[in-house]
Amino acid sequence: MQRRRHVAIVGGGFSGVALATELLRTGDGQRVTLLESGPRLGRGIAYDTADSAHLLNTRAERMSLFGADPAHFVRWNQARGRATEPNDFVARSVYGDYLEDTVHALASKADRGTFAAQPSTEVRDIAPLHSGFAVVLDGGATLPADEVVLATGHPLPGDPLARWLPGGEPRYLRDPWRSHELAAIGNDDRVLLIGTGLTMVDVVLTLTARGHCGGITAISRRGLLPRAQGTAHEPLPQDLADELRRGLSVGNLRRALRVVRGAAAAAKDRGLDWQTVVDALRSSTEPFWGALCAADRRRFVQHLRPYWDVHRHRLPPATAERLEALVGDGRLRVRAARLRAASVTDRGIAVTTHERRGDGTAHYDWIVNCTGPSFAKQSCRALERRLLERGLLIADPLALGFVTTPDGRAFGAHGPVQGTRPGGSLIGNARSRERGR
Repeated sequence: MQRRRHVAIVGGGFSGVALATELLRTGDGQRVTLLESGPRLGRGIAYDTADSAHLLNTRAERMSLFGADPAHFVRWNQARGRATEPNDFVARSVYGDYLEDTVHALASKADRGTFAAQPSTEVRDIAPLHSGFAVVLDGGATLPADEVVLATGHPLPGDPLARWLPGGEPRYLRDPWRSHELAAIGNDDRVLLIGTGLTMVDVVLTLTARGHCGGITAISRRGLLPRAQGTAHEPLPQDLADELRRGLSVGNLRRALRVVRGAAAAAKDRGLDWQTVVDALRSSTEPFWGALCAADRRRFVQHLRPYWDVHRHRLPPATAERLEALVGDGRLRVRAARLRAASVTDRGIAVTTHERRGDGTAHYDWIVNCTGPSFAKQSCRALERRLLERGLLIADPLALGFVTTPDGRAFGAHGPVQGTRPGGSLIGNARSRERGR
């Protein structure tokens, strides 16, 4: 009997589960092992929350694991007694349940030995062998595999106050996803949130749901907030979509910006909003990015990425309304500011920032780092740091992740990483279709 190929997936959040379900669905005969450091599958950063106010930022009709069955997630909810409609924004914790339930349901129908899930399992290292790879687990156990997929998701956030507040200051929460630490914040405490994106929104929702009524200040260099989702999803007319795709194919950033703005204006003339244009860009972003020169990529990250992020990663309408109300009644202040200094005083943590009108210093009882994931080496997990140090991964020069080949294989110091046996490879990233945050 021919030996079945073994695929080891490192990371059991959305990306890992989505890949595992696809491999199980297609039934190509390979064995799949899903390795997850946490106690449950399908969580990761996005869905490992018990807060019912943390909603998906994408409608239920677009969150199915199966592209050919877009109503799958809606039906799954309805089968469990939830009156979910296609346009609803469902709690993220529910989506985590959906991911976990779906992969186990598929696995139960597969042949014996086809799928194994190993939660609460830390992967310590990955080493190329003469025939595939050895995946080294905590405790020293080794799992041989023909293919290894890194689906580890987002790394830890960077530390914007590291130079002023070295480790050990208890009132500076460096990791916002350790939500239990937020419980120490008193209801009247003054809170500074560094960052104004989706992570900041999560922290604000959690604090206010727990009864916090003190002042909250959120700062970022541009002071931009995520935009709200529209009332309904509408596709861009085909002629505008074709024109948009042709305009992006030239590989020039300035030209692309003009084309996108022109498409947004044309969509508005037809009674549509800018969201239809941004959504239509999804199928073109990867080839567009690949065609840009290094200088244009750098310009995009430095100047345009913040604007892209707030238009691409939007808020559910209910969340946007809640945020607007908090800003309106003064409980949340959003400022464009740069950090200048921070120090611990008898009045709290003094933070000096630079704004257009000059420098200013304010005191806070707590600071929460909401800057979001960072792909800087110091923010990588231990596994990724080992792979970087041994040349099995190369960090992207713009700190956007790791370098891969066009088909997703990890690109190391000596080229694409693969076992010496033909066909064995280390897959650098399991790309997700939608993060749902």
